[in-house]
Amino acid sequence: MRMFNRHRGKAALAAVAASALALSACSGDGDDQEAATNEDGKKVLTLRIFQDFGYEALVAEYNDMQDDVEVVMEGQGTNFDAEHRPAVETALEAGTSPGDVIGMDEQAMAQMMVRSDWWADLAEHGYDSRASEYPDWKWELGHTVDGGLAGFGTDVGGMGLCYRADLFEEAGLPTDRAELAAAWSDWDGFTDLAQQFVDSDVDADFVDSPTQLQNMILGQTAGQGDGQMYVDADGNLTLESAAVQNAVETILELNEIGAIGQWAAWSEEWTAAHAEGGFAVASCPSWMVGLVEDWAGEDNAGNWDFAAAPGVSGNWGGSWLLVPANTPYPEEAAELAAWLTAPEQQVKAFEAVGAFPSTLEGAAEASSLTNPYFNDAPVGEIIAGSVAEFPALEYAELHHPVKQAVEGVLNGLLDGTYSSDEVWDAIQTEAENAAALGGM
Repeated sequence: MRMFNRHRGKAALAAVAASALALSACSGDGDDQEAATNEDGKKVLTLRIFQDFGYEALVAEYNDMQDDVEVVMEGQGTNFDAEHRPAVETALEAGTSPGDVIGMDEQAMAQMMVRSDWWADLAEHGYDSRASEYPDWKWELGHTVDGGLAGFGTDVGGMGLCYRADLFEEAGLPTDRAELAAAWSDWDGFTDLAQQFVDSDVDADFVDSPTQLQNMILGQTAGQGDGQMYVDADGNLTLESAAVQNAVETILELNEIGAIGQWAAWSEEWTAAHAEGGFAVASCPSWMVGLVEDWAGEDNAGNWDFAAAPGVSGNWGGSWLLVPANTPYPEEAAELAAWLTAPEQQVKAFEAVGAFPSTLEGAAEASSLTNPYFNDAPVGEIIAGSVAEFPALEYAELHHPVKQAVEGVLNGLLDGTYSSDEVWDAIQTEAENAAALGGM
């Protein structure tokens, strides 16, 4: 079975644009908590997301099924850290609603769930019965500290590596995904291949950036151990955890041999390098697969391939749909969030953008899907294998600010701000500063 139809429906986009215009014309004084209706008298629900959840066609489908509700999707393509999360927090802190259904990335869930007053309890609408649809860890992370059901999981970030088969061939390395998976079955094997690539003098970097790979190793190591990463539940830094130590030391080793490129993740230069052959390997949790395809473009179809990551097991990322407590339409918002995260819709989102289903039924169906852009790679099977037996990671309230501090130091390693010998001291200092500010 094939997957990933990357051609967006123009009709769906036009419908969303028209809905936004109708909403702006009918929302009166602009109060976000006002019960909005469109010119036809339908209740207007705002679905606010970031990046690409694969929801364009689904929103159009949902609207076609509704007699008295219209969904407007906003935020498509926005950056989570720089735009989406700050806007959501600002609105909720001010007592206004950033939308009726809100997308939220895994890294910020613990921080968000501390504020029980921000979120509706969807169990009051009967949705606690969905618990059996999810792995326990994914279901539990959708609850506030007071036990309220704030939202439903959308996807999980099962891991793989996207790689440029043409650059591997130029470097004299294997290009077959099974051979590569065997050669880099662990991170020592990955480092050996990195050295061979560097020695080949191919005019490209081996790995795209330090922070992308570091995040992959971090989540993988934590998932194979005690789940601990940067901060424990009491707010204490745990930088000595196996996950942090293993991830950073691997980056330092790869940087020492010249295998990591000068690309800051999520920069314009990094995005463009996917198409320009700037690097040979990119960390690809499932939600990155569709982005790589978009950024690399049609001309690179077949140049990119997909293989299992070293160590295989692990999860990085994934999102939830949450319902704010101050939505004027709590019942309708809960129904929309539940429908979009049902197994059938999760599989459609996977086919559209690579967001691997977090429901058990959806994951089972998606595991047979392949990707034509990546030489018909069995992406579903590889990702399913990555998250087959994966315990919950320990996401504390201060995880997100400390994570950003660590990533800032690793980017500083590339631009010369820090030497390899200075990295650990800098991580300790910057993490302490971030934890202190985050705890204010």
